[in-house]
Amino acid sequence: QGLESSRAQRDLKTAKALTYTCYQMYARSKTGISPEWIQFQSGSDFRPGRQGSHYLLRPEAFESFFILSYLTKDPVYREWGWECFQAIERYCKTDIAYGALSDVDNVNGKPRDEMESFFLAESMKYLYLLQDPDTEVDILNKHVFNTEAHPTRIFPIIDQEGNENNNAAS
Repeated sequence: QGLESSRAQRDLKTAKALTYTCYQMYARSKTGISPEWIQFQSGSDFRPGRQGSHYLLRPEAFESFFILSYLTKDPVYREWGWECFQAIERYCKTDIAYGALSDVDNVNGKPRDEMESFFLAESMKYLYLLQDPDTEVDILNKHVFNTEAHPTRIFPIIDQEGNENNNAAS
C-alpha cells in the first residue's frame, strides 16, 4: 500500500506537524535562523532553550523539508527552505565560508570562525536538492541517503535463482 496506507498517512501527518515546528524555529527568531534547541512551555509556546540560542548550521530541518517536498509535492517546503537559505546567506556567510552563530536573536552578531563539515555535506546539499523539483534523486525507488546525505543507488535485489529484481519493494 505504500504511502496510501492508513499508517503511512498517520506518519505523514505527524511528519508534517513536526516539520512545521522545525520551520517555526527558524521563522520566529529575529535572524530567521533556528536556535540549537527549544523549550516548550506549559500552556504557552516555545522559546530557545536555556543556553540553546546558538546555531551550528545543522541539516535536519532541511532534510525534512526535502523529504516532505519529495513525497507531497507541496511547494511550501521549497519556500521554507529558500527562506532559511536566505537567512543563512545573510547572517552566517563570511568572506570565505559560513560560520555558526552564538545567538540567533542578535541581528548584529557576527558568524563564529567555525563551520562543521556537515554544513556543506548535508545542509547545503538538502537546500540545493530542495530547489530542484526535477532531481533525478528518487528516494522511493532508486536511492538512499547515507549519514552525510550522499545519495547512493539501491542495489537490485537478487532472488534465489540469481535474477535481478530492480523493484526494492518486492
